Amino acid sequence: MRIVIRSLDGRADRTGFRSGVPALDEWLERQAGQAQQKRLASVWIASPPDQPELVLGFYSLAPWQIAFEDCPGELRKRLPRYPIQVSLIARLAVAIGHQGKGLGGILLLDGLKRAWIAGETLPVQAVLVHAKDDRAAEFYRRYGFKPFPNRPLHLYLPMGTVEALFTSSG
Repeated sequence: MRIVIRSLDGRADRTGFRSGVPALDEWLERQAGQAQQKRLASVWIASPPDQPELVLGFYSLAPWQIAFEDCPGELRKRLPRYPIQVSLIARLAVAIGHQGKGLGGILLLDGLKRAWIAGETLPVQAVLVHAKDDRAAEFYRRYGFKPFPNRPLHLYLPMGTVEALFTSSG
C-alpha cells in the first residue's frame, strides 16, 4: 500500500482511528488538533494518497529538554551544565489493521528525518521517546534507541546517530 505522510489537517477522520492503545487514540481524536494549533507539537499522519480521510498511523514531534543531571553521560559529554535540548517523538501509533507491516518504522524514520532537518536550524542533542510499555520500548531499541539508565521506558537516539542515518553514502 502506498502512503503519504502529511501534517494533520481537516481532511483526516480522527474519530475512526484505533491503535489498540486508548490513550493514543483519544489523544489523536481530542487533543492533537489543539496541540498543533497552539504550536505545542507538530502532528504527522499517514494516509493512502487517494483516501486522505483515512488515518493509518501518526506521530507527533515536540521540543523538550532534560535536566543536565538526568541525562546519560553520552549526551552531556563536553556540554555546559544547562538543560539538554532534544526533539521528542511524543506519540506514535499505527491503526490495528496495519500493525506489523512496517508502517511504524516508516513513521519513526520520517519523524527522525524531520527532527534532523529541524536540528539543522535549531540544534538539539538527541531524539527522545517515552515508550508506553516494554513492547514499545523494544520497538525503539530495534532502531538503535538507548534507554536512560534509571528509566528504561525513556529512550534516546543521539543526534549524531540520526544524522548518520540520512547522510551516510551507500
